[in-house]
Amino acid sequence: MFKVLCAGYNYIHPDGWEIDRPEGCNNYMMCHIRNPFYFVPGGKDNEAVYIDHPGFVIYRPQEPQHYYLHNDKYVDNWVHFEVIDEDIDALFDKLELKFSEVISISDAYEISSLHQLLAAENWIKGQHQQEIMDHLLHAVFLRMSDQLKTEKEQKTCFRNKTTLENYRPVFDSLRERIYQGGEAARIKNIDELASDMNLSVSYFQHIYKDLYGVPVTRDIISSRINYASYLLLNHNDSISNIAGICGYDSVEHFNRQFHRVKGCSPKQYRLLGNI
Repeated sequence: MFKVLCAGYNYIHPDGWEIDRPEGCNNYMMCHIRNPFYFVPGGKDNEAVYIDHPGFVIYRPQEPQHYYLHNDKYVDNWVHFEVIDEDIDALFDKLELKFSEVISISDAYEISSLHQLLAAENWIKGQHQQEIMDHLLHAVFLRMSDQLKTEKEQKTCFRNKTTLENYRPVFDSLRERIYQGGEAARIKNIDELASDMNLSVSYFQHIYKDLYGVPVTRDIISSRINYASYLLLNHNDSISNIAGICGYDSVEHFNRQFHRVKGCSPKQYRLLGNI
């Protein structure tokens, strides 16, 4: 049985975060780090390794823990737990899960959903709280194992039609958001979109393109330029102001992308539209 001591979901640190425990914890700990990060295998005296995607790390009691991300947004899910009357080493061998190593899983959506339930249950003082959390944590590890095997056997599992259709509702909602007027201007990078869905950037981009036939960046650019076209014909703002409203820090960059999409400059477009 797993006795969950505490759990957290979607903890956000806008300016970075660091866990450095040379002596580890007095209990088991799992962390789902939902952004790229630096991982120090074996603790502080070793060289940090940059992990360019989200990942999981599971520690035994007293194992050194050291991972961090400085000067950037850091997000994680985590759980501390004890093991009672269960051979966790045998379980992990069976599930092919490793301690003190980064476990990379591209599609962590279902795992993160289970963790969200686990963290919520942590605050509910019901009669069967510990049993529920025990089952949820077992489910997290079982789902991790299944997902690892699936991704190993199907390296292009995003092309599986069933998998794609499972993602369609949430991606349709995202695409609708992208094309809502100036909403695309608020999307600063693809990393945040992928993180919101608990997916690696690469996996997120593959799913989007397989669903809609175009890269997500093309849809964002198309939406921005279409909104800019509307503003050019219906508002008297300067071209530089419109560029800023549509998410461009550089007028020159805006002019290049506008010309690439519309075949003329923003100034020409405004003049032609008013003839």
